Amino acid sequence: MSLIAKKIVKQFSFFNSGANKLSRGKLALDYINSVRKGSKVAFYQPTYNPNNFKLYGADKSAREETDIRVETMSNHFDFSRIGSYLDIGSALGYFVFKLAEAKKIIAHGIEMDKILCAYSNAIVVLNELENVSFTNCKLTTETVKKLPKFDLISFLNVFHHIVHFDSFNAADKMMKVLSGKCDYFVFETGQYNEKGYYWTEDLKFMGNDPDLWVKEYIVSLGYKILYDESFKSALGNNTRTFICCSRV
Repeated sequence: MSLIAKKIVKQFSFFNSGANKLSRGKLALDYINSVRKGSKVAFYQPTYNPNNFKLYGADKSAREETDIRVETMSNHFDFSRIGSYLDIGSALGYFVFKLAEAKKIIAHGIEMDKILCAYSNAIVVLNELENVSFTNCKLTTETVKKLPKFDLISFLNVFHHIVHFDSFNAADKMMKVLSGKCDYFVFETGQYNEKGYYWTEDLKFMGNDPDLWVKEYIVSLGYKILYDESFKSALGNNTRTFICCSRV
């Protein structure tokens, strides 16, 4: 972790402080803005800001592309059957916040980046939110096995990183464990058609039709595809297949 990252995380100490709500809210807002001003982290999502607090700078992410994914999840699952939601690789927590707000469910995010996880928890404190939380954790096959069951799990744009840094076998084992942890699942990953990235060549196994590979792979894990659509990637003009599915 860089020195500036360590400094930012250290600043964010209000979780264990005895500060009152006003002080906690100010500390949370200060932390959020310190990250926005100085941190070299990737902001692929908008910042959830229901109370229109004054935030430093503008969101650099594609809000439209993020919102359309949230809307797709909202429209293609029966949320009368869903009371709990886990987003793995939650980044700024946007999916967690939006679905918790719209569907009145208990929602949790897991994020391996300490700054992004603290940023998400700062949003919780700033807006005095309930039934929403975030954990800083790097997932492995072993840690995934220890997760409780959730009604809905999303695993968005994480798979290809695991393939690159660990192996396809590691990513595949994790996917198989997750398939037993939920009734509904949402999946998106980097694809072999996205050329020039550090992970591209690790995805050769997807072949010339990565969209088809992703769909067939999901079905092979025992899921039934409820809906799929290609959405623009945050990295460029390439598209990725976004899949909503359920256990058969």
